[in-house]
Amino acid sequence: MATDNDFCFYTISNAPYFPGLVALINSLILAGHTQPIRVGDCGLTPAQRDVLRTCRQVELFPLDPGKIKNPGQYKAFAHIANASGIAVIIDSDMIVTGSLNPLVAQARRGGICAFANPIDDRWYAQWEDIFALPHPPRRQTYICSGFVAFSTDVWPNLLERWWRACEAIHSHPTYQEGSEWDSPTAQSDQDALNAILMSEYEVDAISLAPVEKQVYRWDFRFLETRDRHTLDCRFQGQAPLILHAALTSKPWEERGASNDTYFVFMRRLLLGPDVAIKVPPRMLASVIAPGIWPWVRRQSCFLKNMGIMEFCLSYLPPATCIRSRYVKDRLREIYLRVRGKYAHPPSATRLLPEIQASDQV
Repeated sequence: MATDNDFCFYTISNAPYFPGLVALINSLILAGHTQPIRVGDCGLTPAQRDVLRTCRQVELFPLDPGKIKNPGQYKAFAHIANASGIAVIIDSDMIVTGSLNPLVAQARRGGICAFANPIDDRWYAQWEDIFALPHPPRRQTYICSGFVAFSTDVWPNLLERWWRACEAIHSHPTYQEGSEWDSPTAQSDQDALNAILMSEYEVDAISLAPVEKQVYRWDFRFLETRDRHTLDCRFQGQAPLILHAALTSKPWEERGASNDTYFVFMRRLLLGPDVAIKVPPRMLASVIAPGIWPWVRRQSCFLKNMGIMEFCLSYLPPATCIRSRYVKDRLREIYLRVRGKYAHPPSATRLLPEIQASDQV
């Protein structure tokens, strides 16, 4: 019989991702989740491990960072961690703003629950050879591997197959290591999972999560922060469950810091007096840490990363800020349309005699 404790969370982290990892764990616990949280340790420092061990829900699982190009290539480590029941695989750059039980329920009903990727038509015929697929991959909705939940009883071979597919590309750089975006393995574990699903599983095996329940980083500027203590926020009138700080640089890094809902919630989850895992301020970057000088540094990073207009708008009341951003974007669209309408067509370039001659050789 299914219970609220028939599932376990799995996430990956290394030392640079530690702030995001702690924010994720504390958000899960704040949302009421009491399930085990297994962390694939792909290069955490001894001090970071000690901090994580203060939480009884956290179980560290050592992984060898020397075997892979990107920690995400260990995404399916639940396979070697002897996962049972429902496996909930979640990225350490996510903050959970509410109970994930509705999404887990989709997995309990037998589906492989995941969100459609923003670019949902990604597909490569080369996957058949790269991942040794038994059949050519068909075209279907390309999913995001940042959150995947499924029953290991219903799908007993999926974790192993995903793990083996990731092993096949351990030496392949991802987009984070400089790979071209259109490389068949630039998305690493995500490409591996989608290739398997497109070849070895029926289309209806996937149970797509409601798109409004996850907000990606490029939409954080349109999030309305309602209550930082309860992580209450709204996006286009809906209450999301996951804020996903995808891409690089990350919000806990100076180059990625932005005065938005994710950043506000992240600092609350790292510095709040009621959080499960308390991080000593000395272990936090200056852009996150408390104090006057970190505050000054934080504003400087915001201004540099956001630009003066977005920076100023971010300090308006949330609802006013969002309306102002929509107006700003609309005015920019009108400006670009008008500029394009009245722009002079580029004049034809006359080839010089020597260029014309060389073209004929």
